[in-house]
Amino acid sequence: MISSILILLLLPILDKSKLRSKGFTILNKFFFWVFVFNFFILMFIGSQHVEQPFITIGQLSTAFYFLYFVLVLPITTVTENYLFNHR
Repeated sequence: MISSILILLLLPILDKSKLRSKGFTILNKFFFWVFVFNFFILMFIGSQHVEQPFITIGQLSTAFYFLYFVLVLPITTVTENYLFNHR
């Protein structure tokens, strides 16, 4: 559980976007709202009993939570920096 909080400390290192506002970046906006939806799924799953469908959904949602910070955020940042420089 502590890793879900400590991964937030990596955000300044992982986000190398040249645009500081996420309002102009389409990919980051989309994945941000997917992340928010995932957050609500994790809140719901955390309030349920430990039963089979909830265990699997919780594991997949937790995997996406960490993949968002480790893979999705850096890849979308590099992609949007490339598109921003080559317009």
